[in-house]
Amino acid sequence: MQNIGIVLVISLVVMAVLLVLTGAYFSSLITEKRAADNERSLLAALGLAEAGSNHAVAELRKRIRTDLKNNLETTPKTQAAQALSNLFTTLNPLGLLQSYGGFTVANGQATLNIAALALNTGIQGSYSAAIILTPQALAQNPAKPSPDHYKFYYNYSLSATANTVMPNVSKTINLQKGSCVVDVHLDNFAKYALFTSQHMTPSGGTVWFTANTNFSGPVATNTRFSFANNPSGHFTEDITQLQSTARFYNNGSPVFLDAAYNGNSDVPVFDKEFERSHALINLPSSVSQADLKTQALGGTAEPGASGIYIPNNGASVTGGIYVRGNQGQSSDDAGISMSTDVNNNAVYAVTQGTATKTITVDYTNNQTKVQSASVTTTYQGIPDGVGNEGVILYVNDNIKSLSGTVQKDSAVTVSSERDIMITNNIIYERDPRVAGNENYANLLGILSWGGNVRIATTAPNNVTINGVVMAPTGIFTVDNYNSGSSRGTATLLGGAITQFYGAFGTFSGTTALTGYGRNFVYDSRMLQGIAPPYFPYIGAFTTSDDGGLDNKLSWQDAGV
Repeated sequence: MQNIGIVLVISLVVMAVLLVLTGAYFSSLITEKRAADNERSLLAALGLAEAGSNHAVAELRKRIRTDLKNNLETTPKTQAAQALSNLFTTLNPLGLLQSYGGFTVANGQATLNIAALALNTGIQGSYSAAIILTPQALAQNPAKPSPDHYKFYYNYSLSATANTVMPNVSKTINLQKGSCVVDVHLDNFAKYALFTSQHMTPSGGTVWFTANTNFSGPVATNTRFSFANNPSGHFTEDITQLQSTARFYNNGSPVFLDAAYNGNSDVPVFDKEFERSHALINLPSSVSQADLKTQALGGTAEPGASGIYIPNNGASVTGGIYVRGNQGQSSDDAGISMSTDVNNNAVYAVTQGTATKTITVDYTNNQTKVQSASVTTTYQGIPDGVGNEGVILYVNDNIKSLSGTVQKDSAVTVSSERDIMITNNIIYERDPRVAGNENYANLLGILSWGGNVRIATTAPNNVTINGVVMAPTGIFTVDNYNSGSSRGTATLLGGAITQFYGAFGTFSGTTALTGYGRNFVYDSRMLQGIAPPYFPYIGAFTTSDDGGLDNKLSWQDAGV
């Protein structure tokens, strides 16, 4: 019996030890599970907070680049102009965000609170985020660099807080401060890399976009576009057309589809949106032409005799440069040659019939010198019209020759009521694509109100044209494009806005036969609201930004 008792005691001790060890084991399992659950919830909360911050960044870009832009573009021009003028006068950059972007403004900052999306991830939790914008501390914010052009400067920050349940964990992260500039300006035809009122040849022929088609700026038409082959053109910015269906080559049996591609047969590449059924974009009316003429004449009556005029009050220039010719004869058509002198002043040699005047614009001394024969007259100011936007040359007849160099400080528009003939290279003194040239103003608009812009037969092979070309009732084309031999490539740094699509040359397969091949290079300054002086507006304000919203911001853990 004694041995049995000892065995029982030992058994009880062993069982007790086993129970203690088992309890400790299960306790450690529970502790480890709780720790794992806490770690998992912490990571889930951090992931949710990051999702909230990404949502906030996306919403900030949408509010400024889409909502604010669309709201301004749909506001009547006069109403928006008055509102923007008030924001400028009162130095109230936050008012733009409040009126057109849907932000709440209080205590010197604009705020937008973000609620979580329905993520359906299975994670038991949610997030919230906040976007805060404050004005940059500039002497003048907003700024007004030119009429109907405003710049609004902001700093922005974002924070996101996430909460999980079972267990409850909270996590907040902050994105370090970024900055952006919102540019508000009248929407201008100069923004287009290509715009055609009717995307066809003047005879009604179809213009196909193929693999040789590349546009790095906005493209639009008031009819429809036609695409051939795979690939069939690359477009980096928005492309819009009025009609609901596009034309696709379809291996020689064209079809019309309300689609961005035709199966695997015709596949253009759109980096952004291809919008069909877009609203009609009206080309400028004669009222715009009359405005330009008024700017050149400085508000004075049109001269009764042919000649070259620089309107003035005896001491100062009051308008631009106006050339009057006899529209019934070609012998007195105007010629314009642009250049720079030894002092780097802008020089415009203008001929009309037997008359010649050399107009020298001295930006340093704010003077204009007019030389006619042996007589030179000096005026204060420059021939930049009543609105002082930039040099304006207006010809009421044909321009039989246009060529030369646009001086680095000069924004110029050459306008004609009839045809404009480009007879030689036209280049900017400072190429805006080259690093370090960003602050130079050289810019050219070539505008034929009632005719065509033509590259003449006297132009050199591989001609270069720097400028934005517009022919609202005509085409941009090459004289005798279908005769002779290949003339190389016509390179345009700018855009083309025309009624129809003009011919440049002929080809057989990939072999150039006659005329020029096209090398149209977009001038990206146009997307920032820059345009040649007095260039026709589309009719409403629009916006762009400096890209600061795309900068990748570092985030900081704000703790639990």
